[in-house]
Amino acid sequence: MLSLDNVRLITFSKRVTVVTKCGDCVAEIACNGGERLIFDDDNALSIQQDPGSAHYIENVTDLAPYLSELAAKRPANWRGKRVLFFRNRGIGDQLIASAASRFFSEVLNAHCFQATDRVHEPLWLGNPYISGSAFAMPLHLDTIYRAKGPGFLSGAFFLESVSEWDSDGEQANVYDRLFGMLGLDPARVAAKYKRPTISLRANDLSLRDAWLKKVGGAIGTSLEQGYLFLQIAGTNKVRSLPNPVVEKTLYALNEYANKLAIPILVTDSKPLAPALAEMVKRTDRAINLAGAIATVRLLISLIAGATVVVGPDSSALHIAAAFEVPSVGIWGPFSPDSRTLYYPRQIHLFHTDRCPLAPCYNYLPDLPYAKCPRGLEQAHCEVFEGVSAEEIFEALKNVNS
Repeated sequence: MLSLDNVRLITFSKRVTVVTKCGDCVAEIACNGGERLIFDDDNALSIQQDPGSAHYIENVTDLAPYLSELAAKRPANWRGKRVLFFRNRGIGDQLIASAASRFFSEVLNAHCFQATDRVHEPLWLGNPYISGSAFAMPLHLDTIYRAKGPGFLSGAFFLESVSEWDSDGEQANVYDRLFGMLGLDPARVAAKYKRPTISLRANDLSLRDAWLKKVGGAIGTSLEQGYLFLQIAGTNKVRSLPNPVVEKTLYALNEYANKLAIPILVTDSKPLAPALAEMVKRTDRAINLAGAIATVRLLISLIAGATVVVGPDSSALHIAAAFEVPSVGIWGPFSPDSRTLYYPRQIHLFHTDRCPLAPCYNYLPDLPYAKCPRGLEQAHCEVFEGVSAEEIFEALKNVNS
């Protein structure tokens, strides 16, 4: 499947600096007049909606006409071919997409390339299946598709959505859906290919060790013997741990941390709300590091070195899976089988008995039509309410046994 509906080609009439965003991450790209750049739909629309865009945009077109020759020569068999993958959205989605290049490289002996938003470039550094680095979106059309000639790539997969907009309650596994979209039978793809690939470099490890030493020195606690890693927030509020569950999780983690005599690193991308900060302060072994992990490479290396990782449907579980770090997932509206079915050394807590609609995508503010009964007033998914501190503690013991 060659999907070009989710990308646009923008030609600029003069030199501009384009700001692209993905979640809380921002990147600036300098574009010269006459340059034609490939953007994903979200960023293309954002640029077009700028009130002053008429003064610096020459035109906006679909990408398909420029790739017609490429599409016509798309091979039936990818063995030994050159193929480009693109996946937008967040950290977890990027990491899931890394399964494609690994399988195509190892099994089909293909030469793989990865395009990604600039803000997500660090996720792909050192990846052995894409020549060690990714092409940054927005992508220069002339450099990749025209200057190199139509034979540079045998084909491309631009994947805007893999399973995000499913409206059914069963929620297909995202890896099985991904390989199906790539023209492969998911049942014939081994489970080892249905997890992320991340590479750590020597400087990642040295920076992590220096950071841990600095934090340990500041609080008078050594982190060299290990630590538990708690991520509180997911991509959005409904998938994040609600306050009552955070309290239960901190209690269970503290009991387990006492057994191991190690601290708990409590993390979030921004400072904790006062109520959450107070919970962490009351937890003996917890260290509030919300907002203190400055880069995604540091986040990756910290998770890779953790004793156990705990969190909701979030990037931490995907990163942990790449390094087979023991993990406990606490789930709300989504089913863990839809994301983490093939992840080794993970236990997932999911109480569908708390809601007759679970699992669902019904918290979304738009489609599907069968929304959660509480609609936009929903503060958190009822499924979270089924988890107990005792269950979390048992999961911690079992996953790390």
